[in-house]
Amino acid sequence: MDLIAEIKEIAKKELTDCPAHNFEHVMRVYNMALRLAENQDVDLEVIKIACLLHDIWWMREMNDPTGNTDHAIESSKMAEPILKSFGIDEEKIRHIQNCIVTHRYRTWNRPESIEAKIVFDADKIESVGAIWIARAFSWIWKNNANIYKKADIEEYAKENLWGKINWKIQDKTKHSFHLMYETKDKFIMDFLYTEEAKAIAKERLEFNEIFIERLEKEVNWDG
Repeated sequence: MDLIAEIKEIAKKELTDCPAHNFEHVMRVYNMALRLAENQDVDLEVIKIACLLHDIWWMREMNDPTGNTDHAIESSKMAEPILKSFGIDEEKIRHIQNCIVTHRYRTWNRPESIEAKIVFDADKIESVGAIWIARAFSWIWKNNANIYKKADIEEYAKENLWGKINWKIQDKTKHSFHLMYETKDKFIMDFLYTEEAKAIAKERLEFNEIFIERLEKEVNWDG
């Protein structure tokens, strides 16, 4: 078994209990990153490994009621002994860890290398389009949140989002599909780095707007 195949098996064992952040999500990010890396002068092995390990601490964050766990930082730490066990050199390990730490945009850890930017963009594209809708509703089901619930965004953010550790959702049962979009995912274009990712996200966001408009009509008996 080659290096990438072995790391895939490690990632698969760590991601088993959350449809929105399972191994299928990891592989979609992996494949999108390969697409974004085409015709780029990059270390493809760094990108592949970072994509596979970027969420390996996710379930521990989900199960931490304090909200103090940052899965990006902890996934990076967890990756180090794994990578050392395969004899990967220290410089490459640090690069992979940096790609993992900076894949999250709720913190001030911003990607700087082209590899880190590709990993970031590949992960964020999962936050738009039909796949985002599927992932969002799986999260809503898991957390007993709302299919549809509107609120004053500024007031809601002050109450349940802003000023909290890592911009966490404090009470998930108050959250909703609509609020998920209005407080975070509709702004994805402001964060992307690569032109290819921006083009993909733009088309997917247009689909999301149509879906949300239709959902609002049906919820309000106007469809």
